[in-house]
Amino acid sequence: MHCTRKHLLFDKSYFITFNQDSMNIGESTQHTKYSIPLKLQTEIDWKVSPENLFLEAFCINWKNELRYFYADHNVLLRVKNYLGGRVVFKRIDIFYKQIGKIETRSLSSIYTIQGFDDDKVYVCKELQKQKQHSNKLFQTEVETLKQLNHQNIIKLVEVFESDNSYLIVLEYLKGGSLSQCLKYCRLTLDEIEIILKQILETICYLHDKGFVHRDIKPDNILFCALGQFSNLKLIDFGISCKITDLEQDSQMNIGTPGYMAPEIINGSNNKKITQKIDVFSCGAILYYMLTGSRLISGINIQELYKNNKLYTLNNHLLQKIKAQNYRDLLSKMIHEDPDQRIDARQALNYLQLMKIPTKISLSTSLHCSQDPIQKIPSFKKLITKS
Repeated sequence: MHCTRKHLLFDKSYFITFNQDSMNIGESTQHTKYSIPLKLQTEIDWKVSPENLFLEAFCINWKNELRYFYADHNVLLRVKNYLGGRVVFKRIDIFYKQIGKIETRSLSSIYTIQGFDDDKVYVCKELQKQKQHSNKLFQTEVETLKQLNHQNIIKLVEVFESDNSYLIVLEYLKGGSLSQCLKYCRLTLDEIEIILKQILETICYLHDKGFVHRDIKPDNILFCALGQFSNLKLIDFGISCKITDLEQDSQMNIGTPGYMAPEIINGSNNKKITQKIDVFSCGAILYYMLTGSRLISGINIQELYKNNKLYTLNNHLLQKIKAQNYRDLLSKMIHEDPDQRIDARQALNYLQLMKIPTKISLSTSLHCSQDPIQKIPSFKKLITKS
């Protein structure tokens, strides 16, 4: 790709090339004059034609001096698409218009935007700079999403920064959240299995990649289309971290009360905080899907937090689960002791083994409906095989 630097007496042409860590600009593809690192500390500004709003140039800060590189509109769009999510852009208003508000959270506002170039709808997550931890939340979410590529994880499009806020552009999911779904409908066991399998597969992927989410809850599980449970996405990676960094935050109560593993709150019990905290959160979601009731509840945030801290697994909770297989699975996912709790891979293995067919063939079982169905082997034997 070609671009031009305009000077007082003459213009100079350059080639633009990319590698994994930088965008390089030079007089040839072999000789680089400007090497722009692909990281969130790099800011790219844009110049737009006032007549037709076409892109005219991109701008970099080179040794404390602004340098503009002019190119065809379509070339600049290709540059923008490649850099999306890798660096920070300025001036979101020249690319998108706001078309709707979704929600306002304590630390962020979320609204829909539409691209001027493609008319596609996206979601914008805006974090106000004056709010505490906004920069860390921004950096963590973007850096984490940059390293993840999974069908059940929301896609990062690009990021912007204004004078007052950080803005993360994400794919738009129009099917609503699992939280909204559970408010208005009771799921069948087949639907629960479809949802749970996707959540566990996503957690396995995250943990295999060395990450832990730390805030898995129904609000953070969105469906791509309304009523289609077979395609969901996990969102909100602002407090995620590397598994190797979990112990550094062992004194911080990170997560959402009601879905937090008790060891996060009970720092005094000397239980190591591991990636199994995501499994507990997933178990709390499973309990909600199976019973219609919260695993941990409270009349206010203080009571909810206290009940989360004092939570212990008991038979009264499990008796609400009618399906024996799910009761066995759940008992190992929501155990208060992380040493007694299974990991995500074991939970997924058991869920898949729950679908093992009987030894009797389908044709035989149709004619022998009174024959007993083979029972699934004991839970403990199953998870030790994983």
